[in-house]
Amino acid sequence: MSEAERPSAPKPRSAFHLAVLAALLTLLGANLVRLAERATAVLRTSYSRDYGEGCVLAMVQLLAERGTYFTSLRDYPFVHGNYPPVFILLNLPLYLAFGPTLLAPRLLSLLATLGIVVTLARLLQRQTGGRLYSWAVALAFLAPWFVQTWAPLGRVDMLACLLSLAGLHVFAKAEGSQQRWLAYALFWLAFFTKQNALLAPLAVVLGLFADPRGRGRAPRVLLEFALPLLGLFGLLCLLTGGQAYLHLVPYTAAADYEWDRMARAYRDFLVLIGPFLALILAALAAEPGRALRGPTAPYAFYWILNLLALPTLAKAGAAQNYLIEPYLATLILAALLLYRLLEAPALPVSAWPAFLLVAAAVATFADIERGRARLPPQDDRELAELSAIVKATNGPILSEDLSVLVLNRKPVLVEPFGMWLISKRGLVDPAPVVTDCEARRFALVIFDFRLREIPGLDRCLGHRYESWTRLGPYELLRPRAEP
Repeated sequence: MSEAERPSAPKPRSAFHLAVLAALLTLLGANLVRLAERATAVLRTSYSRDYGEGCVLAMVQLLAERGTYFTSLRDYPFVHGNYPPVFILLNLPLYLAFGPTLLAPRLLSLLATLGIVVTLARLLQRQTGGRLYSWAVALAFLAPWFVQTWAPLGRVDMLACLLSLAGLHVFAKAEGSQQRWLAYALFWLAFFTKQNALLAPLAVVLGLFADPRGRGRAPRVLLEFALPLLGLFGLLCLLTGGQAYLHLVPYTAAADYEWDRMARAYRDFLVLIGPFLALILAALAAEPGRALRGPTAPYAFYWILNLLALPTLAKAGAAQNYLIEPYLATLILAALLLYRLLEAPALPVSAWPAFLLVAAAVATFADIERGRARLPPQDDRELAELSAIVKATNGPILSEDLSVLVLNRKPVLVEPFGMWLISKRGLVDPAPVVTDCEARRFALVIFDFRLREIPGLDRCLGHRYESWTRLGPYELLRPRAEP
């Protein structure tokens, strides 16, 4: 059925339901204002306490100076290129034109977040025909604290989610090979933004396999997507002398897992999506298997795959940004199943504002204090002093704050977190760093906790360096005078 032929979403008519709709729109508008305030605060600060933002800047710096950030790790710089190149490449032109800045990656992430809202609204409107319904659900994407937190940060997550969602949307409306290949291109770009962004295309293939009407197309779609992707990844590996493979696969896989933290995150996430989850389970129980066939099939598998992938949250270095895509998948499936119940009508036609109000309120206020705890740096004065010290320092600097190095045009010699994990697995030898530490080569060490985890470095810093001062979360060390 074309979008023009679809009936518009049922509109509440009673005074009570108009009041509920007004309350829903007020809550959604408040979340939009909350995001605007947070984004403004983040974009206005020139400093970062987020380790991932520093990693992005370090990769952009290396790409600008060396033409690649997938280095051999046999010598300096010991920087783990843990992201594929799309987000990094998008930041390169502004880096070359205006120098290092946090503004470019942060703006890119924020625009991608708004792009998710628009794309989600268009996807749902095409599936349901309801404009107000679709936009209300799409704005509910902004409700959780982790979306609010990561949306304006200069990290890859939002762009990868946008490209995956856009691929799902384009594939669902593909009527010819041209649109189908556009969907594949969006999926490829998502993979080359974040290498684990494979759930959306896999959901499409599984949805085709599960539907008798699409089963014959599934092998062709799988091959059309997978073979070019393997070729493109092989080309990237070839152009980098195999280093892209090492950085993106074995080095990235060399991580510890904190299962207790994963269990807590699962619990908190299930509470946050509680109303949506109850709706999905009730709909699946009422009509077993129907959601796995027809138009909802790719989104049902997308949701299932995201829930199955949640244990990756236990990986060392992972945070609640790993909940963004599972929440997005939950939102899509719940919205489609709710609309199906309204059309049945298994629910009163005016029930959706009340349900969405409850679900959006739970998503907004569940664990909201964690979002408030991750506001932009409140210690800008101390971080400004740290920046001035870095700028005035002559000689090599070993720092856990990578942003302050790049923004002051200092080379990033070591990415401490990646170096710690990779060296623990015996994939990289940290001896050059330890040797230079013993020789007091580093004029300044900016220390939090990660550097001491690198084998041999804890002992060296304790013997060869002394605490100088503390700024923000960092302890500054300088070489001890030789006896």
